[in-house]
Amino acid sequence: MLIDPKVVRLVIFNAGGGIVEREIKVSLQQGSNQFEIQNVPASFDPNSADILLEYLQPEDQQKFTLQQTTVSLPDTQTSNQIIDREKSAASNIISYSIDFTREMRERITRLCEASKYRTYSDMKGTFNFIINAKDEGEVKVKILYFIKDTRIRWNTTLQVNIDDSGKEAELEGFLIVNNQTGFSYDNVQLNFAIFQLPSKGFEHDHISNVVPPQESVAQAPNLRNEMLGELNRFQNVQPAKLKRTQRFKKLL
Repeated sequence: MLIDPKVVRLVIFNAGGGIVEREIKVSLQQGSNQFEIQNVPASFDPNSADILLEYLQPEDQQKFTLQQTTVSLPDTQTSNQIIDREKSAASNIISYSIDFTREMRERITRLCEASKYRTYSDMKGTFNFIINAKDEGEVKVKILYFIKDTRIRWNTTLQVNIDDSGKEAELEGFLIVNNQTGFSYDNVQLNFAIFQLPSKGFEHDHISNVVPPQESVAQAPNLRNEMLGELNRFQNVQPAKLKRTQRFKKLL
């Protein structure tokens, strides 16, 4: 079954990338229930992905169990060939867009520009998991994963407001979010963290298990632990102290 869990929280790193937290409530039939998550960017790291089941009733813990979680990423070479063809086609369409009406030309131009700036990170991977159920019911599924994409990041800026007398000034600080990826986030809780993604050792296979053999887990234990630690740090902060959290209606 195809599902599209809502992004409820996004932790953005100042050096680029971040943590995505998604949630969805699913209905389960007795037996094996297979799900495929949509809109997972190819920039996410399979070794950092995690799925948690939140049971609606205490007895559900004995009825529902997570059996298997598997992720697959698009092939880099094939994806780049597709992107190159799209860019070439976009350039040709823009060259002949004068033949269209104004409204159609503006719409086509926007679509072509989006294709022109597309990268492998804008491609979509697949994220599959299986839940075994001894009986029918519902369970809330929480999905966490890292995205390594330096096109989404935050930085700081200062603004100095000087009064008319020129003797007093007010200093204001701002956090600016820059999202140039192909994914947008609606009505999401946004957190900011200072974190440096590793430049090496972040490569991954195109197909792997999120609950992998021990040798796969050992490849990036620190990265996974730091990701979950960073997320838990925000979860454990009292609401009154969440001064670095802002809710955005539209993050494009």
